[in-house]
Amino acid sequence: MKDVGKSYSGEELADHWRKQYPITARGFDEDFLWMAAIILWKRFAPDVPSSEMLDDMMQHGYQLIERRGSDRKVVEACNIWLEVWEHLKTRFTPDMKSIDDAERVFTGMQSLYNWCQDLEQELHSAGLDEPAFFQKAIDYCHEFCKLFPESDELILHNMKRAEAEAHFALGRGADGDRLFEALIKQYPDNPWGYIGWCDMYAMEPRDVESARRIYEMGLNPMVKDTRDIIDRLKTLENER
Repeated sequence: MKDVGKSYSGEELADHWRKQYPITARGFDEDFLWMAAIILWKRFAPDVPSSEMLDDMMQHGYQLIERRGSDRKVVEACNIWLEVWEHLKTRFTPDMKSIDDAERVFTGMQSLYNWCQDLEQELHSAGLDEPAFFQKAIDYCHEFCKLFPESDELILHNMKRAEAEAHFALGRGADGDRLFEALIKQYPDNPWGYIGWCDMYAMEPRDVESARRIYEMGLNPMVKDTRDIIDRLKTLENER
């Protein structure tokens, strides 16, 4: 029980035991040590999940999401993953400025970099079934950006865009506008800030004039690639 507080995983704990005690097991018997560490941890300290236990929860979430049709359980998966997130947060330290820095506190089948983005996307999907999950998406995305402000632009932009979109989904257009304006100000060369904002007005109930205005804002020399903006603007005009 004391050693659990010094390790993140059963495998790490077993390595510690190998250094501390004269282990004579060889061959297949060597595997018993880390397997026993994982099982004993699960039995005696379930409230302090090991990386192996968190990984099992992650994989269970993926299994629920990957089911087909009515068997797909996105809400259940998101509840499990949000629990994983709460446990992971206890491992994060102030010196971890990016999600890449945080990889050292978790080992599993998924990298934290990929899984954190999957959680953002599935929270949106869960919100379509239960709107309360849009607020959970807002809280999660905001918290992620606050914890890891030096993550690469792709993931930060996606998180901030998802936060703004979730406000629109909850009928808070003014808050969504404010966040999109901040996103474009921070990343003026990224076309997807403009596209994401426009999409909010291009959907039903449509506000064509607002959508066109925002699309045209994105047609400026600072934006790296305006092709997608131009395509969307043409589609908007053709659908009038």
